[in-house]
Amino acid sequence: MGKVALCVFLFFYSVNLLAGPENSYDCLVEPWKRVEISFDDTGLIEHIGVARSQRVEKGQELARLESGVEQATVELRKSKAAMNEAVSLASANLQFARRNLARIEGLYNKKAVPFSVFDEAKTEVLVSEQQLKTAENNKHLATLDLAIARQGLQRRTVVSPIDGVVVKLIRSEGEYVKDEPIMLLEQLSLLRVKVLLPVSEFSKISVGEAAAVSLQEPMNGVERDAKVVMVDRGIDVASGTFGVHLELVNDDFSIPSGLKCHVKFQGS
Repeated sequence: MGKVALCVFLFFYSVNLLAGPENSYDCLVEPWKRVEISFDDTGLIEHIGVARSQRVEKGQELARLESGVEQATVELRKSKAAMNEAVSLASANLQFARRNLARIEGLYNKKAVPFSVFDEAKTEVLVSEQQLKTAENNKHLATLDLAIARQGLQRRTVVSPIDGVVVKLIRSEGEYVKDEPIMLLEQLSLLRVKVLLPVSEFSKISVGEAAAVSLQEPMNGVERDAKVVMVDRGIDVASGTFGVHLELVNDDFSIPSGLKCHVKFQGS
C-alpha cells in the first residue's frame, strides 16, 4: 500500500473512531472571539489598567501611551475654539455699519450728502459682512482643529472592543510599541464548539439544530446545550469530512476555552 493511500486509510479510520457511544463526536471548545489589542499610534506605554484573567467590558480603557504633548494640544485648541471675541467684534461692526448706512441713505435721499458718501457707507457694510464671515469661519476651523487634536489624543488610548477576558499580557508599562499587539482578549460569555463530521452526516445537520455537548477534563460529566450556527458548505475531499460550528452560552464564565468535548446532535 502506498504512503498516500495508507495516510488516507488511517485518517478515515480515525474519523470513524470519532463517533462514540450513541453517535457522539469529538469536539473542541474555543472562545467565540479572540482579539489582539494594539495601539493606533506609536510610543511608550504609560499605563496598563488591566491584569491577566481580568474581565473587561466593551469600551473599557485597557492601556494608554504617554500623551503629555497631545493633552496640551487639546487644551490649547479647546481655548481657541471657545474664544468668541473676534465673532462678537465683527458682528458689532456690521450692526454699526448697517445703522450708519441707513442714516446716510436717508441723507442721500434728501440730497444732503453726495453719492460718494452713500457709496462708502454701502461698501463698509459689505466689508463688515465679509469680516463677520471670516471670523465665523475661523471659529469653525478652530473647532475642527480641536476635534483633530482630540482624535490624536484618543489614538494614544486603547479600549476593549468586546466584553471579554484578558488571557495574555504581551507588553508592559514603559515599553516602546509600534504596530504590535500588547494583549490578547477572548470573548468567553459565548463559546464556539468545533467538530469534524464524516461526509455521511452532511445532509443530516442544519443550522439551528440543537445538540448536547459533554465536556471532558476537568469538567467531566458536565453537559450543556448548544446550537449549530454554521455548517461548512465544502467537503474536504482528502479526509471526507466537513466542519460544523456550534454556539454554547457561557454567561457565568464557568467553562474555560480549550476543553475537549463530545457532541451529540438532536437528530443523531
